[in-house]
Amino acid sequence: MKRPTRLGVTFVMLATMFGLVIGGSLPASGQSNGGSKGVGPASLQRLRRDAIGDVKMRVDRGTRYVGFARVASGGDLFPGSRSATPQGKARGFLAGYAGLFGIRDASAELRLVSATTDAQGFTHVSFAQTYKGLPVFAGLVRAHLDRGNRLTAVNGTLVPNVELNTDARLSPAQAAQKAIADVLARPPATEESADGAAAAAPTGLRAASITLEVYRMGLVRNVPGSNQLVYEVEVTNGADVREFVFVHANAGKIVNRYSGVHNDLFRRVFEANFDPDSQVWEEGDPFPGALTEDQQNIVTFSGHSYHFFSHAFGRDSYDGEGAEMQTVNNDPRINCPNANWNGITTNYCTGVTGDDTVAHEWGHAYTEYTHNLIYQWQSGALNESYSDIWGDVVDLINGAGADTPGGNRAVGTCSSQTSHKNWPTVIVNQPASLGRCAAAPAAFGPALTTAGVTDAVVLASDGKGSPTDGCTNPNNGQAIAGNIALVDRGTCTFTAKVANMQKVGATGVMIVNNIIGGPTIMPGVDPSITIPSVMISTTAGASLKQALPGLNVTMRARATSGSSFRWLSGEDDPAFNGAIRDMWDPTCLGDPGKVTDQEYFCAGDDNGGVHSNSGVPNHGFALLVDGGTYNGQTVAGIGLTKAAHLYWRAGSVYQTPSSDFPDHADSLLASCNDLVGVRLPNLGTGSTPPGGPRQAITSADCAAVGAMTAAVELRTDPTTQCNFRPILEGDAPPVCGGQAADVLYTEDFETGLDGWTLTNQGVFAGWPGLDWTTDSSLPAGEAGSAAFGADPDIGDCGAGTDDVSGVMRMESPPVTLPGGTMRLSFDHYIATEQGWDGGNVSMSVNGRAYALIPASAFLFNPYNATLQTAAAGNTNPLAGQPGFTGTDAGELVSSWGTSIIDLGATGARLRPGDTVRFRFDMGMDGCTGIDGWYVDDVTVSVCGTPAVASKEDAASA
Repeated sequence: MKRPTRLGVTFVMLATMFGLVIGGSLPASGQSNGGSKGVGPASLQRLRRDAIGDVKMRVDRGTRYVGFARVASGGDLFPGSRSATPQGKARGFLAGYAGLFGIRDASAELRLVSATTDAQGFTHVSFAQTYKGLPVFAGLVRAHLDRGNRLTAVNGTLVPNVELNTDARLSPAQAAQKAIADVLARPPATEESADGAAAAAPTGLRAASITLEVYRMGLVRNVPGSNQLVYEVEVTNGADVREFVFVHANAGKIVNRYSGVHNDLFRRVFEANFDPDSQVWEEGDPFPGALTEDQQNIVTFSGHSYHFFSHAFGRDSYDGEGAEMQTVNNDPRINCPNANWNGITTNYCTGVTGDDTVAHEWGHAYTEYTHNLIYQWQSGALNESYSDIWGDVVDLINGAGADTPGGNRAVGTCSSQTSHKNWPTVIVNQPASLGRCAAAPAAFGPALTTAGVTDAVVLASDGKGSPTDGCTNPNNGQAIAGNIALVDRGTCTFTAKVANMQKVGATGVMIVNNIIGGPTIMPGVDPSITIPSVMISTTAGASLKQALPGLNVTMRARATSGSSFRWLSGEDDPAFNGAIRDMWDPTCLGDPGKVTDQEYFCAGDDNGGVHSNSGVPNHGFALLVDGGTYNGQTVAGIGLTKAAHLYWRAGSVYQTPSSDFPDHADSLLASCNDLVGVRLPNLGTGSTPPGGPRQAITSADCAAVGAMTAAVELRTDPTTQCNFRPILEGDAPPVCGGQAADVLYTEDFETGLDGWTLTNQGVFAGWPGLDWTTDSSLPAGEAGSAAFGADPDIGDCGAGTDDVSGVMRMESPPVTLPGGTMRLSFDHYIATEQGWDGGNVSMSVNGRAYALIPASAFLFNPYNATLQTAAAGNTNPLAGQPGFTGTDAGELVSSWGTSIIDLGATGARLRPGDTVRFRFDMGMDGCTGIDGWYVDDVTVSVCGTPAVASKEDAASA
C-alpha cells in the first residue's frame, strides 16, 4: 500500500518494527543524541524537487533515518552530476543529503570501501561509517548507479547523531581477557544439540582481532538504542568456536555477542584435524583414491558449490579471489551430528556430508564475503536462509542424492519422506478464536495420525510442589480420564509425565514448555506409552490455561502429499535420520512459513531464532521459484534460474550486515528492476559452463517478487505477536498524578551509599559475599552514579564451593512520614538471568520485620515476573517471589524506567509520625548472570500535602 505525503514523495508503507512511514510534519534532522531525531522535511522536499522519477524510501524504525531510497528504472536521485565519476556522484549525493541518513558531514564520516562494476554494467560504491577515526559497527551505505551513470538507489544503515568520548579505560588486552572469559563461561551452543545438553567447555581460545569501535545498542534488531564505545573481539580456537564479543571499553561489560561459526577451485580435505599431517586429499590427487564416502562427498559437493557460484555469478571461490576451499571431515571438536563454517574451513561430522549440506556451509562463506549478515535476529535468519537456498539450488541441479521422486506439493502439505519428523499441530476447537498452536513431537509413544485426537483439555494437578508438572499421579484423575491432559515441563522426564497421565486414562498429553521460545522435540524412550503427546510453547500454554474450563482441541499430524524430496534440506545426511528443514512448508518441521505463524521464534536463544526464522525467507524463495497461492497471495513461479540471480544480486549488491526482512524485500525488488531484460547465465555444477538459451527477467517477474514478499510477510512487524517490550516502560507519569508533589526524601547515590545499610547472605560455600555498590559507568548512556546489585556470570549451580546462590540487601535510612498520600519512586535498570536472578523491594514500619511490597501497590512499572520457585530448582533466596528479572525482549540489555509505589496500598497501616525503611534485595541462583540491577533517584513524595520532614531529618531520625 502506498500513501503520498504532503511533500509529494511516495514512501513504501512498512507497519513494522523495522520501518516507519513518513508523513505529515517531521522533526528536523541533525540533532544530538539527546535531541529530536528523524528525517527532516526540508531534505525530502529538496530531493523530490531535484530527483528524476518517483522516489520511494523506507525509514528504519531503529534509527528513524532513511534505510533505502530508490527510483524506478530510468530515474536518477542525483541528476545534476551526470558527468561526475560514479564515486564522485555517490559522494555528492551523500554530502548533499547527509541529513536523510542521520549524519552531519559525509566527507568526515564516510570512508570509501569499494567501487565495483557488475556484469550488467551497474556500479556499486560502498562507504563505511567512522566516528573520529573509529569504525562504527555495521555502519555501511551503498550507492548504485546504472549503465547511464544514473543514481538509482542508495541503501544501508548509518548510526545517526553519534556523540561519544572515544577514550577507552580498558586496554585491548583487558578487553580480550574479558571476551575470552565470557566465551569460556558461556560456551556457544550448537544447532543440533540434544534437549538440555550442555555445551562442552572450549579449549585453545585466542583473540584473533580486537577493534575499538562505536556500537549502537539494538541496531541488529533495528530498535532504538544508545551509542557505546566498545571493543569488538573475535574469539576463536580455529575450529568450532568463532564468537564476536562486544566489550564496553570503559565498564568492561559484555554488551552483545554473536556467533561467526555458520552451521565452505582449490580443495583440500583433512581428516579429524586441520593440520598438514592430517591432509588426505588436495586438488590434483587421484579421485576417489582411498577416500571414504564422506570424504568423497566433500570433494564432489565442494566442487559443485564452486562451479555453481562461478558459472552463475562469476565468483571465483567465496572471497572472489580464488581462495582455497579447505575442509575438515570428522572433526572431533564439533558437536555431532552437525556441520559448520568457522571462517577458515568447513567442518563435518560423519554422515553429515550430503550435497545440500556441503553447499549450505560453503554458502555461509560466500555470505560472509559479500553482505556478511550479522548472525542475530532477522539478519541472522537471512544468513541461514541464504545457505539453505544455495544448498537446495545445488541439490536441485546437480543430479546427486535423493532427488526422485521430486515434483511440487500442494501448498500447506508435508512430504511423506519426513513423516517420522513432521511436526504435529494443535487446533483449538473451543474457543475457536485461539486458532492453531505450534507443537513439537515426542520421540516416544505413538505418532499422531492426520485424524488425530479430539477431546476436552484438563489441567493436571497433584497438589504437591509444582502441582501441574505431572510428575506424580494427579489428584484430579477422574476429570482427566477420557480427555487430553495439560501439564507443565520441569522436574521429571517427559516420559514420566506422559506415563502418569496414561495411568489415569488420558487420551493424550500436551506439555507446556517452561523455557521462553518455541516448543522442542521431547526425547525419551518408554515402550509402555500408548498415548500421543506433544509440546507447546510457554505463550500458547498460557493462552490455553486461560481458556479453561471449556477448552477443546485436536492434536493431529500434518497432512502429507506424495513423497517428494523437493525443497527438503538435510535429507541426504544419514546422521540426521531425515530432513531438518522443509523450505516448501517450513511449519512441517517446526519453523515459520510467514512472520505471523505460531512457529515464529521470539526468544533470544539461538541468536534470536536464526535457524527457525530462516523458514520465512526460505519459504519465500521456494514459493517464488514454483509459484502457488498462499496467505491470500497468488505468486506466479519464475523458475530457479531467475530466482537464484535475484537473490544473489540482493545479497551481493544491496544487502548490508544488518539487513533484516524488510531490507531483504527492498533488495529483491531493486535487484529485479536492475535485471529486467538482462539475459542471465544458466545454472550448473559441472566443470564447464552450461549452455542453452538464456532467460531474462520481466516486469511480470518483479510483480511476482512483490506478491511473494506479501505472502510470507517480509514487511510484517513481529513485535505484537512476540510481545517485544522493554521490562520497564518509559515516559513515567507524574508521581502524584494531577496533585502537587513535595519531596520528603531523595537519594541520587552521587556520593556513594552513605546512610544505607548493606547486608548479604549466601546459600552455599561458594557465596562470594557480594554487596551493593555504586557504579558511575551506567548502561544505556545514563549519566551520573547509581546503586548497583551485580548479577555476575559466574558459578556452577552445584550446591558447593562454586555455587554463588545468595542475596544482597540495601536498606535505606529511616524516613519519618507526615501522613497523607505518599509515594515511593525510583529509577532503575535490570539485566539478569531471566526468571532465576532478580530483585524486589520491601518495607519496614517502626523497626518491625520487612514485608515485600506487593505488585498491586505499584502505580507504574510493577514487577515483571515471579522468580522460578525452589521446587523448580531455583536456589536464589528470593525464589518464588515477584520481582524484576530478565532483559528487554530480544536483547541482552535493557532500558531505564521509573517505578512508582503507593505506600498506602502496601498493606501496612501507616500513621503520621511512623518511620519506614525501604530495602532493595538483589538475589541470584548458583550460576549464570548477565549484568545486574541499577537503582537511582530513590524518592519519597507527599502528594497534595506540604512535607514536614527533609532528607536531613530522615537521615538523623
